[in-house]
Amino acid sequence: MWSSMKITFVMAGTGRTGGVRVLFEVGDRLARRGYNVTFLSLGFPSHEWFNFKGDVTFLYPESEYMPLLFPLLRKYSLGDVINYGLRVLKIPYEIESYKILAQNIPRDSDIVVATFCFTAFAVHRANIGIGYYYIQHYEPLFFSTNPYLYQIAKETYYLPLKWVVNSSWVNEQLRKRIGRQGPVIVPGVNTNVFFPREVNRREDVNKTIISLGKSSRIKGLNYLFEALEMIKKTNFELKLILYGNEPYLTKLSPVNTEYYYNPSDEELSKLYSLSDVAVTASLYESSPLPPLEAMACGTPVVTTRYGTEDYCFNEINSLVVPPKDSKALANAILRLLKDENLKENLKKEGLKTAQCFTWDKTADKVEKLFREAEK
Repeated sequence: MWSSMKITFVMAGTGRTGGVRVLFEVGDRLARRGYNVTFLSLGFPSHEWFNFKGDVTFLYPESEYMPLLFPLLRKYSLGDVINYGLRVLKIPYEIESYKILAQNIPRDSDIVVATFCFTAFAVHRANIGIGYYYIQHYEPLFFSTNPYLYQIAKETYYLPLKWVVNSSWVNEQLRKRIGRQGPVIVPGVNTNVFFPREVNRREDVNKTIISLGKSSRIKGLNYLFEALEMIKKTNFELKLILYGNEPYLTKLSPVNTEYYYNPSDEELSKLYSLSDVAVTASLYESSPLPPLEAMACGTPVVTTRYGTEDYCFNEINSLVVPPKDSKALANAILRLLKDENLKENLKKEGLKTAQCFTWDKTADKVEKLFREAEK
């Protein structure tokens, strides 16, 4: 029976990131449908933020360096942790640390899912069940300053694993750079949590911008700061809301800024609802969750273009600008701050868009792929 299928997700960490959320949301729904779902991860338990009732097993490689990095996985994405370890701590990154994953994948697994470039080696070498690679970015870009790791990450796309790709943009990158594509399954949003809230706005603040507050270069926060500096000169009284786990970033902001440390989904929904504009300023993304979450809360979205093409449509449900263009970003934000009709139109279309991208629909497509592979 399909419900007896054992699915193992092989993880490099379970800290609160968008990519990890996607995997837990999908895995949780498959488990609720009767599938035997297990998460196998490196590092310390750090998944308390997601209420997954199934089995999550953690492993610790025999390495003198990895224990220094594992605590960081509670807060940061794996790519950021690796780059920090290489650049700041001068730690030599050990790909072989992932062999412990290969050695511990349950042998009765029917589907084994790699979830990060280096976990793909573990899934391939374990040679258990049907191997999948859940691709959520063109991950060599995470290592653009390290040619050796860049090449290793790229090599994982040549492994004989089936693919799930989470955005059309990444699929196109894979076509151009690797010569192969996979089925695109876009993430969703929980509209039972992310919806327009009745919130009390402070009278002493005219306009509020919200954005993920993350220092990673690819998130482009410096371009948002530059854009806000430009807007500030137009005499708009601005407030910026940042959220995440790097509160020191408030010191870099040119406007009045509040930082919310790891807000719950409930809290984040309220923050979106009291904001005038939600901004994603990344250099490149792959179906990022913040624009969808903001749309679901009725907050107009300004975003950069790469990796948001599956649900952000310029002048229809959002304003889409080129990355690394602070002036274009500032102009788009200003348009929304000044034009109530535009703001209401984007709000209305954004709410419609969010209803089309639910986690149940995402899980339906993943389930269909896995079932077809088992035939």
